[in-house]
This record gives sequence, C-alpha cells and structure tokens, in this order.
Amino acid sequence: MTRRISNENGHRLAMSALVPARTETYTPIPHSYFLNTIREQIESSGMEVTRNNVYVNFNGNKLVGFTSVKFRGVETDPDFGLEMMLGYQNSYDKSMVAALVAGLNVMICSNGCIGGDMLTFKRKHTGTIEQELVQKTREAITSMRDGFSHLVLEVDIMRDYELTPKQKAEIMGVMYFEKELISPNQLSIVKREMKESPHFRGNTLWDLYNNVTESLKTSHTLNHIKDHIALHKFMCDVAGINSMEINESNEEELELTDGVTIDEQI
Repeated sequence: MTRRISNENGHRLAMSALVPARTETYTPIPHSYFLNTIREQIESSGMEVTRNNVYVNFNGNKLVGFTSVKFRGVETDPDFGLEMMLGYQNSYDKSMVAALVAGLNVMICSNGCIGGDMLTFKRKHTGTIEQELVQKTREAITSMRDGFSHLVLEVDIMRDYELTPKQKAEIMGVMYFEKELISPNQLSIVKREMKESPHFRGNTLWDLYNNVTESLKTSHTLNHIKDHIALHKFMCDVAGINSMEINESNEEELELTDGVTIDEQI
C-alpha cells in the first residue's frame, strides 16, 4: 500500500510538491493553488473553515482532502453533531481527475458522509482547467450549502432505522462478499468498532454507517472519495431512501415557508 501522509505534514507536502510541466495535452493544477482557491472561496462566501484534513502520498503526487466549514460567527450545536464539508482530489501523475464533492462531517469523529448526487466537478487535467477552478469551487460551495439539509434528512432516517444483530451481519456480508465495499482488514475494524466505538455502539443504521466510515480511514488515498460515495449509496438503499422524494419534500417545505447524478464514479 502506498504510504500516506495526512493533516499538517500532508498539507505542508502538498503545498511544496514539485508541479510537473504543462504540455499540449496536460494542464496540471498546483496543489497549492487548489487548496488556496478552496479556502479563499469558502471565506468569500461568508463561511469559515473549522477542520482541514489533507492526505497525500509520499511524493506529493496525489492529493485528497476534506474541509469542514460553518457560517462565519455561527456556532454549531454539539448535540446536532454535523457540519458542512467539501471534499476534493487532485493529482500530478494523471492517476486521478480533479474533482470537488459536497458532503457533511460528523464532528465527534471526523467521519465523512458524501452523497453521490453531490459530485459537482470532475475534470481531466487539460485545457483551461486551472482557470475553471475558481468558478467550479464556487458552484461546489453552493451545492454543499444547498444540499446540506438533504443529507441531514438522510442521516435522520438512518438514525431512526433500528437493526437486529442478524441484520447487521447480513448487511456486512453483502458489503464484503457481494459489493466488495470493504477489505478483510476493514471488516475486522468494523467488528471492533461495533463493540468499542466511543460514540457509535448502538443498533441503528447510522451507528453501523459510522463503524464502516471509521474503517474507510485505512483506504488508499486514491479511493477516499469514491469509497464514501459508494458507501452512502449502499446505506441509502438499505434504508429505502428515495433521493427524489427527499428533494420533492424539500421543495414543498420551501414553497410553504417562502411562497450531478453520477453515471460514472471517480
């Protein structure tokens, strides 16, 4: 497995990694420009960064990050436990397209939740990609802000979805044997988390979701975003969550108060 460096050291390496030369068919986005653009656009939109997790491989060629945000001057209720999050990835070796995705962060453990329909930007490193990044980041922030309530509704459904021990075993069996969403080592981590997690030892689907996202922290850097998207889709299917119905419900609420599906994963 490729060595992974995270947080302070990861951010430092990402900012200083050697940027490859531009060619007729390849336009790199410097990691430093990517990270600075995200922070600048978050701050210019009236929000502020609360947490920044940056992951790179040992030579800095691959970057994956998750930035949690809140509205400036507004404190998040600890009992609520969720905050907006922007995920992103970039590479210098053409192993990953540049991408931005909206989601939410579980504050007590930094577990992520990313809906597949909230992937806002996915682009090969060609042409005017660097010039497009500012506008695409603004669009991703808008999607993150507007889609947050949608994800919270899905989380609430999972929090109320009770599971028996047999159902947990069946779900994990499908995840491991049929869907291949987790590795043997991650399956062991999930089993341990079910018994020892300081926050998610309950019997709801949301507890199990967080047991699994804890195990996904051991995934290869390349797979962070797509693993979370795949997990969220799977758990929504288990709960019978219909995103179309949730969207329609949100629209109805707006009428009362105010009068990018993924075809191909990263």
